[in-house]
Amino acid sequence: MSSTNAKALPGGAILTYHEVMPESNYSYCVPCQVFKQHLMLVQRYAAQETGAQAQVTFDDGERSQYLHAFPLLSQGNIRATFFVTPALIGVEARFLGWSKLRELQEAGHSIQSHGWSHKFLTSCGQQELAYELRASKERLEDRLGRAVLALSAPGGRWDRRVVEGCAAAGYRCLYVSEPWIALPMSGIQVMGRFMVRRTTTLPELARILNRDRGTLWKLKMRSGIKQCLMGLMGDGVYHRLWCRLTGYVDFEEARQNSTS
Repeated sequence: MSSTNAKALPGGAILTYHEVMPESNYSYCVPCQVFKQHLMLVQRYAAQETGAQAQVTFDDGERSQYLHAFPLLSQGNIRATFFVTPALIGVEARFLGWSKLRELQEAGHSIQSHGWSHKFLTSCGQQELAYELRASKERLEDRLGRAVLALSAPGGRWDRRVVEGCAAAGYRCLYVSEPWIALPMSGIQVMGRFMVRRTTTLPELARILNRDRGTLWKLKMRSGIKQCLMGLMGDGVYHRLWCRLTGYVDFEEARQNSTS
């Protein structure tokens, strides 16, 4: 369905990036030149849009976000939100340290929570869930001196219990991986984001920015298939297979080594 003919959903799109590198085999790594084209598209969209604007976000606090994405964001005068995991900050070369996060913040970007250790929140017991949410928020606020009111769900895993935990911990927004979602729940605004991949084309991104209903419907159907597979295989088996297929193994090993 063409974005020029399709009906658009209200509200600005939220884009999520992970790595920005000259090149990589990781499925969620966007080449630098392509990322620059994405930002130009976001700028053109912003110039035409009179309502809600698109948001650019990053997950995981990886070093490439500072080295490669930060300069391009500065060139385009675009402010982003970086969701980071305090237990991983500065513990390995691939993760940003506190000084780099302060630099990003001083440049006008927002630093928010991605959980304490990147554990899937739906698999946490009640006490562990509370710790993952509160410890991350408190450490970021203590070290960076700014309010932390938003959380990006690690792995996109969330449910009502996670939402209620966010509310109890003092968050106001929960960002998830389903770009068609935008709803209030238990005092939390649940915001869906589009996960940008290496294979994301400019026409596809344009449809996402336009909140094209047909494109979002296809993504919703794809998500339904994923949930069925997770139900059949179990979340743990599915995640291990997903890591191998997407090239996420290095990050997962670094996370486990840093938090063990």
